Amino acid sequence: MRLSTAFLLAFVSIMYGYSLPLEAESKRGNLASKQLDVMDRKLTVIRGAQEEQQRKLITMDFKLNQVLSKMIHLTHAKPAKEELSFNLSMALDKWQSSSNKLEQQINKLQISLERRNEHDKQLEKHSQQLELLSEDAKLEIANGKESKYVQPAKADCFELDVEQRVDGVYKFLEPELNERQRDINERYCAFATDGSAWTVIQRRRTNWKQKEENFHRNWDEYRTGFGDLSNDFWFGNEFIHKIVYRDDYILRIELQDHNGIEAWIEYGLFRLDSESYNYQLVIGKLNENSTTSDALTYHNRMDFTTYDHRYDDTTIDNDNGNDNGWWSVAKSNLNGHSILWHNEYSLNASRMLIRPLNINPLLIATDDSYDEDTSLV
Repeated sequence: MRLSTAFLLAFVSIMYGYSLPLEAESKRGNLASKQLDVMDRKLTVIRGAQEEQQRKLITMDFKLNQVLSKMIHLTHAKPAKEELSFNLSMALDKWQSSSNKLEQQINKLQISLERRNEHDKQLEKHSQQLELLSEDAKLEIANGKESKYVQPAKADCFELDVEQRVDGVYKFLEPELNERQRDINERYCAFATDGSAWTVIQRRRTNWKQKEENFHRNWDEYRTGFGDLSNDFWFGNEFIHKIVYRDDYILRIELQDHNGIEAWIEYGLFRLDSESYNYQLVIGKLNENSTTSDALTYHNRMDFTTYDHRYDDTTIDNDNGNDNGWWSVAKSNLNGHSILWHNEYSLNASRMLIRPLNINPLLIATDDSYDEDTSLV
């Protein structure tokens, strides 16, 4: 009995001892399961945090790309801004230049206004002078002749006021008379072109209301001059020589045919030697804008001849009056029996005019414009 009881107690002890490790193991398993759950939750939290961080990184990358795109746009737009700045600078410079030009124009207008005021004063003075014409001049007007204007302070036609532009007979300086009582300082002045006036040294018209002047004259008459300056005349070789030897002069010839058609021709140089050299002709280059062909160059370096004074061997055609005063007998003779140009072209009127090649602008006033052509009658 005691043995059974002991055996039973031993069995119970063994079983109890065996159950304790199982219980402990079960507890450890439960603890590990709980730890796994905790770790799983932490991993879940970590994954969520990682995903959130990933989203933030994506957002930051997008914003960074936007910033970079704007930077690239601004970088590319810089040249355009520089070009705009350059254009603005150019526009400013142009405006400044226009402003300077406008200021210059204003100054010129002011100067022009001052000159105009001065010119008005001169016109008033000139008008008063014209009212004081001499009795001789008034008589000449009554007789159908052109009036004579007195200009004692001037020496030549080119010094006349270019804005007044009055053709006519002018008396300059003091009288200087030759043996035929002709005055070298009394001249017919014509504003034939723009600029200053010309001195007329020959004028001849056929079929004119006045009696035609006789151009069939001897050497002395061509030397001293003949005719009326208000009508037809030859100014005189000696007078012409004294005028042109002082400076270089231009020669202008104006022609009119019987139909009233006018033409002109100019030579860049005109000289007349002294009587010792037979008033030899010297002319220069032809003006290319002339409206008629050349018929005088042939006479260059030729002596002046008349029917009683010749220095060449040419045949004189007395029937046609070609022995009238001219530089030999050849291509032209505006003083012949008829007015000849090219020796076969008979004209109705002619006029020879001279003017200095270089004119001192301080001696004359200025003028803006004037027609090239002018009437011969």
